[in-house]
Amino acid sequence: MAEMDSRGTATKLGYSNTPALLMHTVRFSRTEARHRLAHATDLHAVTTPTGSVVEPVLPQTAEALAQGDVGPEQVDVIRKTLAGLPDLDAEQRATAERVMLTRAAEDDPRALTRFGERVRDIVDPDGPPPPDDEPSRPARMLRRQVRRDGTMEFKGHLDLESAQLFENLLKPFEKPYPEGNDTRGYAERAGDAFADVLRMAANCPDLPAQNGARTEVAVTIGWEGLQRSLEEVVLSGDRRMTAREARRMACDAHILPAVLGGDSQPLDVAVPAYATPAHIRRGLYLRDRGCAFPACERPGSVCDSHHVVHWADGGPTKLDNLALLCPGHHRLVHHSDWSIEMVDGRPWFVPPVYVDASRTPRRNELHAPLPHAA
Repeated sequence: MAEMDSRGTATKLGYSNTPALLMHTVRFSRTEARHRLAHATDLHAVTTPTGSVVEPVLPQTAEALAQGDVGPEQVDVIRKTLAGLPDLDAEQRATAERVMLTRAAEDDPRALTRFGERVRDIVDPDGPPPPDDEPSRPARMLRRQVRRDGTMEFKGHLDLESAQLFENLLKPFEKPYPEGNDTRGYAERAGDAFADVLRMAANCPDLPAQNGARTEVAVTIGWEGLQRSLEEVVLSGDRRMTAREARRMACDAHILPAVLGGDSQPLDVAVPAYATPAHIRRGLYLRDRGCAFPACERPGSVCDSHHVVHWADGGPTKLDNLALLCPGHHRLVHHSDWSIEMVDGRPWFVPPVYVDASRTPRRNELHAPLPHAA
């Protein structure tokens, strides 16, 4: 698994990450997939695409596990303990790992956890230097950093009133799935809830405009390249977007056709138009009730409308050519070998052969109305 993750096998197959691939192929839960991959990554050396070998984070623990001196639960305790000591140097980390392994020979995981709270005092008696006095900070602050791949990290704080408003907005969305099979951790649920709030805010009719127009992302691409869905980069600068990703965005976005001359000067720009009109979207909500992908529980309010026959290929924006998909499954359908067939006006999903060798079509039964009792 560590080698597969380092080679990016999951993304080559159209999945967002290795745990997502393991959920479909080995039928792990998301928690189990991440747990096993974390073990594999920390305990095994991996070879990067350039051929260099990255040594394991916990080489002593890997050896002890291979010899049967410790078990998986004790490995978890050692990993969490050392992860909580990020400011130790390499020699101190090796000492801490050795001390924990010595204790693991006698302690069960719970006792080892309690002992782990004292490891810093053993390997670093002086402790980290005290922080300088912080200057007074503003009531609200947000620092954000956009990475080269377009993803974002942010950090900040809110005043009391804004913090309460933020909590009240997130709470309805970050609840576990009612069926009891939600394997997401609290942080992941909160991240999904925040994304849902952003998506609902973007659809608010009172959203502030910028220069007289709603916020838009302009993507320039040749018509033939968009139709072929080539893996070419169509955004300049550090941010990269392939034609395949642009094609997914075109499923449910403001489409702004533009004709460019030979020197890339705009010759004609049409007025923006919705890919899916409001009345058709309401019909989608009534039919699909939420994400149509099998076993997905995401509500329709955070879903995109996906063209079964792609818009770039001339697929009509009609109810019998559309399906509601949450952002994660929208990306999966565009970037993997999953396909959709419309049967009796409803979407059925055909899995890739590595998920189901018979490629038997599936549908989402979670949003289907309950049958009436006889």
